Amino acid sequence: MEAEHEEAMRSDFRERTALQHSAYQPDVTEDQINEVYTKTRQIDDRWNAGPHADQWRYLSDAYADWRDAPDTMDRFIDNIEFNRAKGYDDFGLDEVQRRSLYQARELTEPHRVRPRGRGQRER
Repeated sequence: MEAEHEEAMRSDFRERTALQHSAYQPDVTEDQINEVYTKTRQIDDRWNAGPHADQWRYLSDAYADWRDAPDTMDRFIDNIEFNRAKGYDDFGLDEVQRRSLYQARELTEPHRVRPRGRGQRER
């Protein structure tokens, strides 16, 4: 994947996730929700039909994994980086996929529920 294509993919994915989150705001109308879903479908369709469909799906899957299992993904990234530092590449990720993991983490981070620390109690 050429750098300019990767940059476009990351920008479109960032836009797509922002659109999705905008649909869940309290004052959003039914028409606005339909418009959001139309736009996100158009973005998905464009990438899924193109030559970089596999990278788009990888990024989409990484996003879903970070959203649904952030602790597991944190461990996965730690393992990847530990192995890379030791000169191993057991996971077979290319650099675009590796950057996709980091972008997905960045995009999901503000929306994750933070567990309360130890010893904290409600009063």
